[in-house]
Amino acid sequence: MEAFYRTHRYLIEHVDAPVRRSLMDEIDWNHRLIGIKGTRGVGKTTFLLQYAKEKFGTDRSCLYLNMNNLYFSKHRLADFAGEFVKNGGRVLLIDQLFKYAEWSHDLRECYDKHPELKIVFSGSSVMRLKEENPELNEITKVYYLRGLSFREFLNLKSGHNFPAYSLQEILANHQEIAQKVLKEVNPMNFFQDYLHHGFYPFYLEKRNFSENLLKTMNMMIEVDILLIKQIEQKYLSKIKKLLYLLAVDGPGAPNISQLATEI
Repeated sequence: MEAFYRTHRYLIEHVDAPVRRSLMDEIDWNHRLIGIKGTRGVGKTTFLLQYAKEKFGTDRSCLYLNMNNLYFSKHRLADFAGEFVKNGGRVLLIDQLFKYAEWSHDLRECYDKHPELKIVFSGSSVMRLKEENPELNEITKVYYLRGLSFREFLNLKSGHNFPAYSLQEILANHQEIAQKVLKEVNPMNFFQDYLHHGFYPFYLEKRNFSENLLKTMNMMIEVDILLIKQIEQKYLSKIKKLLYLLAVDGPGAPNISQLATEI
């Protein structure tokens, strides 16, 4: 247990979250079982650590777990959660949940046995949390973490803190809102950069963005889809070909018959 606390403390002290995601304020944190879904690279791990740092700091009542840890190849998550609660634990943040085979069963067991425990877990966008796991259907609140919105990207690049507006607010006050923004910055100066690389927060890393994006896409296909959906490996090349054809075809409705023939 102490090894997990040491890892948690290190990650909290070194988490780099240059922009506070708006989803942080949209989630009802009073819910006991919360799922955060999103594609690889959008910042789910950082989001969990940012929540832990903001709400708990190094308080031992909160603990971050990564299910890649080999410890869980021999030990049950439900047993670990029980020990955590006995030691005063109240919030478990579980990353890479789908790497643990019995995750849905153990989550339900934790929920039923430990009413004082809150679990927030991250999951791949490939996972159908409720549809394929009826035991979690009534007890799980699922939210989606997407890539950076243009507003979040603009705030990050310009140093401002423009708020989000609802569609109704934009329709009713678009001129006033536009004037307020333009007094501070011209958004169009940043828009092409956003289209090129602004959706994925990992553009901030000192690595080649295109290579990083390609690596992320391949991990999604070769790990997430293969592992979660149990697709035969021989079909992975066809999925990659499909993505390539959609990319070069550009925007617009795809010709399904033509795609089927080419694949």
